[in-house]
Amino acid sequence: MDIAQYVSSQAAAEILGVSVSTIKRWVDDAILPASKTPGGHRKILVADIIRLSRQGILPAGDFSNFPTVPHEPANDPAFHLGSDNFYQALRSQIGFTCNEILASAFKNKMPVEQIADDIIQPSMARIGEEWHNGNLPIFYEHCSTQLCLSSLIELRSLISSRGRIEGPIAIGGCTSNDHYQLPNLLVDVVLFDLGWRTVNIGTNTPVGSFIDGIDHYKPKLVWMSVTYIANTDEFIKDNALLFEKACSSDAVLVLGGQGLNSDIRKKLKFHFYGDTMCHLGDYARGLYPPVSLPQRGRPPQSIKPSF
Repeated sequence: MDIAQYVSSQAAAEILGVSVSTIKRWVDDAILPASKTPGGHRKILVADIIRLSRQGILPAGDFSNFPTVPHEPANDPAFHLGSDNFYQALRSQIGFTCNEILASAFKNKMPVEQIADDIIQPSMARIGEEWHNGNLPIFYEHCSTQLCLSSLIELRSLISSRGRIEGPIAIGGCTSNDHYQLPNLLVDVVLFDLGWRTVNIGTNTPVGSFIDGIDHYKPKLVWMSVTYIANTDEFIKDNALLFEKACSSDAVLVLGGQGLNSDIRKKLKFHFYGDTMCHLGDYARGLYPPVSLPQRGRPPQSIKPSF
């Protein structure tokens, strides 16, 4: 699947069920990003059409003939949306099917945070439980994690567009000795899908690097994905430093992850804690709301975030 393919104004109009003149007006109003060929014809990135339609900015449209997201046969179980099919693809180590399941969910307008909570998390939990019970070699758990990472990167590429230059910046990662990439990348992709310009500083990152990143990028949101804590006292100290830095920089500190039990959370400072990616999505939308629905077939101008 070529996720970087462009379509013409005519094709975009047919997909969205509007006139070509409406497409041209949306492009001229900077609502729908587009480029021009040397001959002066508009070309529109398919990722922009999907993203804006999913967010309700553009009409729902008919995506059955979308060049980059082909229609999946209803009788093909590989494309049935749900954690069981994704789990089976991971269990069988079929990376192509993993990619297509997530792309299908995205095309069908499932929010990325729901993809994370309802498809990826339950599938990986089953893989982890099988390994923990001795029914599956650690090889499968590691390879499944890599397949999930690869599929998320593909999904992020599908979301990617040039129309994100106005969004607020979010920066985050995992602190020292925490090497779990998957939850951290999930946070990145969820926020990116919601219009944030994300800077993922990765795993096993000292708190000093978080602080340097805040100084450099001036973010409005800082996230910490916490799956493993090597030293609780040091982690609490690092958290206090990061919270103070976020507050002094007019940013919010967001925490989440399996490493944060209720006893540890009582000792931490943060602006928001979430148990699920859907919690994070709801909070992020409150900070940076999407534009309202289009009126009379003409979307409104983007609403500037207020911080």
